[in-house]
Amino acid sequence: MTTEAAAELPAMRAYVEAVRRLLDHGGYERTGNPDDARRFRISHVTELLEHLGHPEARRTVHVAGSKGKGSVAVLTEAILRAAGAHTLLLTSPDMHQARERIAIDGAPLAYDRFAALTERLLGLDGVAGFSYFEALTLLGWMAGADAGCDWQVVEVGLGGRLDTTNAMPGKDVAVITPIDLEHTEILGDTIAAIAAEKAGILIGPCDLVTSPMRESALDVIRARAAEVGATHHHVPDECAIRVTKQDLDGTTLDLRTPLRTYRGLTLALLGPHQVENAAAAVLAAEYAWAAAGHELPEQAVRTGLASARWPGRFEVVRRQPLVILDGLHTPLAARRFREAVRVLALPRPRVIVAGLLADKDADAIAAALVEEGDEVIVATPASTRAADPAATRRAFQAAGANAQQAASVEAALQLAIDQVGPRGAVLVVGSIYTVAEARELLLGVTGDRAFGLR
Repeated sequence: MTTEAAAELPAMRAYVEAVRRLLDHGGYERTGNPDDARRFRISHVTELLEHLGHPEARRTVHVAGSKGKGSVAVLTEAILRAAGAHTLLLTSPDMHQARERIAIDGAPLAYDRFAALTERLLGLDGVAGFSYFEALTLLGWMAGADAGCDWQVVEVGLGGRLDTTNAMPGKDVAVITPIDLEHTEILGDTIAAIAAEKAGILIGPCDLVTSPMRESALDVIRARAAEVGATHHHVPDECAIRVTKQDLDGTTLDLRTPLRTYRGLTLALLGPHQVENAAAAVLAAEYAWAAAGHELPEQAVRTGLASARWPGRFEVVRRQPLVILDGLHTPLAARRFREAVRVLALPRPRVIVAGLLADKDADAIAAALVEEGDEVIVATPASTRAADPAATRRAFQAAGANAQQAASVEAALQLAIDQVGPRGAVLVVGSIYTVAEARELLLGVTGDRAFGLR
């Protein structure tokens, strides 16, 4: 062990204990029980924020949606940081460690700061009834205040209207990415109903950026924007995109926005869907910077798009064989993944390793993801919310795939790698739990799971 690693051990131990205490707070993210989500409310969060002196109060970009919201949040933060902002980024869920959800100037919250802030938060009156997600969101805002962050990019956890992140008093820019059927037992069983929940992040005048999406969703969002006085900017109406190169090393594109034309931008995030996300992020950053009275520097856009990383989202982690990891949980995400596989002409043979949670529509995801004769190995995510692997296997078989089960994610990975040989491709998809475990195995990452925190 290095001297540096040894010096960090006490902070890591304190961090692990802090996460254990936070996990005791439960809530929908931990249980998957819709009844926990139906009890969502914001009033008790706003009361505590007032008691704390409003640590959430700073210039804000708030991002909701069913697909791509995390990517848009990461890209937007990277651009604003490159422009000189001192940033707080709040995302969820995390890939390996809870502290990843809270990034200060692009770096996960330090172990010792996470532990110290948790101690402070849990010592406050009234926090005992807060959920795990609520506590982590409050922790993030406290971290941003302590660090003196002047901008924050905040990803919605679930829905929008009643999400903890909507306790913020206002925002400079709201972004809504494509809407799909998700969490239907909580948000509603139609695109319009889900769009209404997402549009609930619009609580007053601000700039609103929307990605390409179904008209039924867009109509609802437009109506809400008009109701609260938000100025709507639709990416297809305000942007023109031309992709000049797209491969496993990244994408090169030209982008025209109302502010300027950017030529030869490099985007590190892979897949055609990330081009749309990049356009939304650039537009959001331009309007955010304008709200502060400045013109966004062109170099900030170039640096932000080229430097942003989002682990487990169409991420290449090995070349021989090619291994790609992608967390997806909706039929739309599955379709976008399949489109990326086609556009990038991934090598054959290919084997999909899939692991889903029980609250996901396995039949619809499988139908969107596979074609007749595709090879699929089903693995069980390391989560109490994991779907029955036999049911997941049947869903893929019904969609036309040759599907089998493996005893674990590790066993599924090894079987897939052996099956494709050095020239093929292994595609690990589904729950973030599945992707995170595969990433830890392949890259030697030590996450919270190693300490029994999953």
